[in-house]
Amino acid sequence: MHASALNAVVTGSDSGIGRAVALALADDGFHLGLAYATDRDRAEVTAREVRARSVRAVVRKIDLAELPHSATAVDEFARELGGIGVLVSCPGSTAVECIQRGVRYMIAGGQGGRIVNITASASSLGGLTGLLAAELSRYSVTVNSVVVPAADPAFPSPGRDDGEAATVASYLTAPAAMFVTGAQYTVEGRRVTITPHSLTDPGPRRPGPRGSDRIRSYAGRWAPTRWTR
Repeated sequence: MHASALNAVVTGSDSGIGRAVALALADDGFHLGLAYATDRDRAEVTAREVRARSVRAVVRKIDLAELPHSATAVDEFARELGGIGVLVSCPGSTAVECIQRGVRYMIAGGQGGRIVNITASASSLGGLTGLLAAELSRYSVTVNSVVVPAADPAFPSPGRDDGEAATVASYLTAPAAMFVTGAQYTVEGRRVTITPHSLTDPGPRRPGPRGSDRIRSYAGRWAPTRWTR
């Protein structure tokens, strides 16, 4: 396995759900690039908790008001960690520019990668999941979304299911989910509903790692357990 496969970027690390995802991936052995939107102090607290798990943590700001320049933080993560194998985007903290940059490093690493878009609504970044999954399957990059419905419809942020969403994100970045792509996981308490996105024909496949031709649209089987590498 290429070293970059165990390097992950988690955006929104200054939020509750970002912290939960970061700690879950740290427990899985990932070195982490932690992006924050506004609160560096909270992101640094997350970083300290991550480092306590004997993995590396790098903190950078991604300000959506300063795109595309702010997206260069993804390049900084790649340089400091030695590549990127996973990108987990949390609500209100990731733009398409960040995903595009992350994908370049996944392809360059030659081992594929994982993109997990955590959203408060299936109509936000989750709406790109099917399109990206179809386009990137030829590179062994899986793309899935985790929808955590907002507690207050007037305030588009996740509810109180941070831990459950983080467990699903952990599964989607584990070897057990290497053939799961184009799926939407809706987390509501302990109930997880899996819905496959509509995929279009990705076209001719390019040569990739062994087994890459097996990636397909598949909602998969999910259980609330920890997945090890």
